[in-house]
Amino acid sequence: MIKFFRRRNKRILFSLRFSILFIFVMLFVITTIVIAVVRSIAFSDELTYTSFSLMQKIANIVSREVDVEVRPVELAGRFSANLLEGDVLKNDTTQLVPYIYNMISITKSVPSAYWGNEQGDFIYLQRHPDGTISTEIILRHLKPMLHTLIYRDIQGRIVKQETLPATTYDPRKRPWYLKAKQWRESIWTDIYTFYPDRRYYSEHEKGISIATPAYFKGGKLMGVFGIDLSLAYLTQFITHQKVSQHGYAFIITKKGNLIAYPMPPLAKKHSPIISQPLIYRSLSFYNEYHLKQFSLTYKNETYLINYKPIFRFAEQDWIIGIIAPKSDFVGFLQQINFVTLLISIIALLLSIVIVSRLSTRVVKPIDYLVRETEKIRQFKLEGSINVPSRIKEVVVLRNAIISMRRGLRQFQRYVPKLLVRQLIESGEDIRIGGVRKQLVVLFSDIENFTTIAEKMDPTELMEQICEYFEVLTQVILSQKGTIDKYIGDSIMAFWGAPLPEESPCEYAALAALQCQEKIAGLNDKWAQLGKPKFVTRIGIHKGEAIVGNIGSLERVNYTAVGDTINISSRLESINKVYQTHILVSDTVYQEIKGRFVLRMIDRVVVKGRTGALSIYELLGDDFAHIPFDVKAYQSEFAQGFTAYTNNQWRDAMLHFQRCFTIYPKDKVAPLFIKRCKQKLNIK
Repeated sequence: MIKFFRRRNKRILFSLRFSILFIFVMLFVITTIVIAVVRSIAFSDELTYTSFSLMQKIANIVSREVDVEVRPVELAGRFSANLLEGDVLKNDTTQLVPYIYNMISITKSVPSAYWGNEQGDFIYLQRHPDGTISTEIILRHLKPMLHTLIYRDIQGRIVKQETLPATTYDPRKRPWYLKAKQWRESIWTDIYTFYPDRRYYSEHEKGISIATPAYFKGGKLMGVFGIDLSLAYLTQFITHQKVSQHGYAFIITKKGNLIAYPMPPLAKKHSPIISQPLIYRSLSFYNEYHLKQFSLTYKNETYLINYKPIFRFAEQDWIIGIIAPKSDFVGFLQQINFVTLLISIIALLLSIVIVSRLSTRVVKPIDYLVRETEKIRQFKLEGSINVPSRIKEVVVLRNAIISMRRGLRQFQRYVPKLLVRQLIESGEDIRIGGVRKQLVVLFSDIENFTTIAEKMDPTELMEQICEYFEVLTQVILSQKGTIDKYIGDSIMAFWGAPLPEESPCEYAALAALQCQEKIAGLNDKWAQLGKPKFVTRIGIHKGEAIVGNIGSLERVNYTAVGDTINISSRLESINKVYQTHILVSDTVYQEIKGRFVLRMIDRVVVKGRTGALSIYELLGDDFAHIPFDVKAYQSEFAQGFTAYTNNQWRDAMLHFQRCFTIYPKDKVAPLFIKRCKQKLNIK
């Protein structure tokens, strides 16, 4: 269709609406396909959610089963300790051996149980793989120690009894005994190696124990009753938990010690599981991000992973882990998705080709014009606009922007473009009215400008004053100031509006110093050309002012008014009295005294105010660049000024004379000396 229009007439302009509608139809078709794909993905997510729910239920079942198996063992330990404390069960072999024998016989999950007391006696019974139960007795309270081993058959009859040599085994030194003694209540031990000496455990077999202390009525420890739980039993239990076709459950600690695992024994079964990368990675992810359910990609296979802490062993940091390939749950859906995705990709590729060609014709010129309008918003009016397009609306818009840019180029000669940018950034509406703000106001003025103007040619004067204004304006703008207006040979600028500044006084002080530096350079250049120098005086004050748009409906000026502006102007003119160049008020001094070099000048009553105002001269920003000892000068001046205010004219004059000695070129100290002499009627 595009080729048809091209052949018909190259001058035909298409409407923007037609182009957008055409693209919209194409995008609608693609969107329909995308929705179908999204629905399929959503279904996959739903299956994943269901899979996680199933895994969570399995984890809950495992947790409950562990609790079901462990709870009776825990109760049996507490019950046995209570019997001993109540003297129902005697602390001797005649009662303890039959009692423990019966416990092991009826509790299949308990492979062994035992009793150790504070005398070092130890009674231990263990079930063997063939179902028989052996008894080991160590009686340390007898001298010499008695160490006996008793074997029984499946019916419980004694078939063999032998006396063994003294053993080094001492229950009081075992982890289960020490921890129970410390906590004074039933405790589960951490995983530890069972003592192998005549205990019928494998050399490095590990497990956990429930240990319950028993006490005499006076609170003294009688001993500890313990029941072992072999990790081999937990492994058998976890093996029967079916997750999915390829999924499995396991019990592990946060530190990476594998407790129960349904697969064949690992090479290092109870050491950190560096030989099981998938489990290790999932455990690391769980420990780092504390996510109980998440997916993990391993060897190009996505696995669903679920972790759940075992409440019963929270102190030991036991957790149940379940890992299953995602394909076990969503495998059939992936086949359907593959076919659907293949069709969608083909349709998408065709659509991209069509839409890209159309979007190039429509979007590119619009994007270009948008960038140009953004430049105009920032008052960047340089350059030209060249947007070739056959869309009517784009051509009309381009011509309008060209006309607007041309008009603004003329307009910006009358309005500061930086001020317009600031007003736009601040979000203030352009309407009559103002707001009260804290402003720092700077006034500058050229000394004896009227006399200079009378002697110069008007054209030369305008060229020189424009060069002067250009230099000062650039300095003020570089220090984030706003030029309010040019009043004859004066400049009024302020900081704090339309956008607030963090350190407006510092910016104003830097601007004043840099202005004087630039003016000195200009004056040197003008002197070589035979032109007059522009000696400039500056006044700076901080205070509240009304700032906003002032004027009429026909013409508006963004400016500031109020007492703060008047004081700044007065400070500028007071420079004439003290023959200084930069005077600041006390409000400015308090803000910048730690950053700049200043000296006190006087306390004056400014026209329009009743109270006296402390004024200071801004000398620079580095003591090293000041031609006299400022600190010594300030010390003498402060004493002299205090005496002066107390009418102690002779003392004041003495200090001011010392100031003049410190700074022979000073104009302020001689002024105060003259005042003191007038008070003393000294000529």
